[in-house]
Amino acid sequence: MVKEKRDIVPYRGSQKQAKVVTISGSKGGIGKTFFAVNFAVELKKRGYRVLIIDADINLSNVGLFLNIDEESSFTEFLEKRVRMQDVIQKGVGGIDAVYAGNDFETILTLGEEQLERIREGLGQIESNYDYIVIDTQAGLNRLNLGLILSSDRNILVTNPEITALVDLYKVIKLASQKKRGLLFEIVVNKTSGPQEATRVYQKISQTVSQFGIKTGLAFLGYIVEDSKRVIESIQKRVPIVVLHESGAIRECFRLITNLFLKDVQKRKRRGFLYGLLGR
Repeated sequence: MVKEKRDIVPYRGSQKQAKVVTISGSKGGIGKTFFAVNFAVELKKRGYRVLIIDADINLSNVGLFLNIDEESSFTEFLEKRVRMQDVIQKGVGGIDAVYAGNDFETILTLGEEQLERIREGLGQIESNYDYIVIDTQAGLNRLNLGLILSSDRNILVTNPEITALVDLYKVIKLASQKKRGLLFEIVVNKTSGPQEATRVYQKISQTVSQFGIKTGLAFLGYIVEDSKRVIESIQKRVPIVVLHESGAIRECFRLITNLFLKDVQKRKRRGFLYGLLGR
């Protein structure tokens, strides 16, 4: 006998909902976490209340960039030993962070009691934030797909390498097959400048159009190559937009954030956790 699936009760009340922004990438090594952390900190510098969640199960590096304790207490939260508020850590730049690590991988297979606890926990803290930025794994797995399909905004990070572009196309294609009308905002990292970044975006757009994929694309911006300052940022465990208040990379993040905030989407949704945690 098949057990009847009970309706999911929305975890959100009448309070303002934070916008959920998922940062995804086509392959490892493209600078996805670097972008996610600095973008979140840049939003914070504009006066927005921001929480970043590290959902990169294989290569969790948010803690490295923000100089936070990478010992996860998420399991203790699920076991009702701590509150959701207790899982949140304060990183460099004043950013709030949740390091879920390997614990996050189990979210899609948790029991109803644990799902309800996550819903309630996020519901309790969501009104404290304007944006929740989620750093995902590279590529597309079940967890990443759930995040992409359920988020308010989807930013895809890539670079000019042909392998990165091929893998990015696969991510767009597979996600669009699950849900029509998705909008992906493209950021080209490790580029020589605006001309190369524009050519990369045009290649992506032409390929998507050529194969008739029903999705929307938008060019959000680019990050110039500056390996010296990036390495310095990693070694000092300080986001580059905090470490360097001026310079080419800081200007790139400033322009990206400006465009992102101009294009605030006003569309109705059922709620982030409906899609991610629903049975």
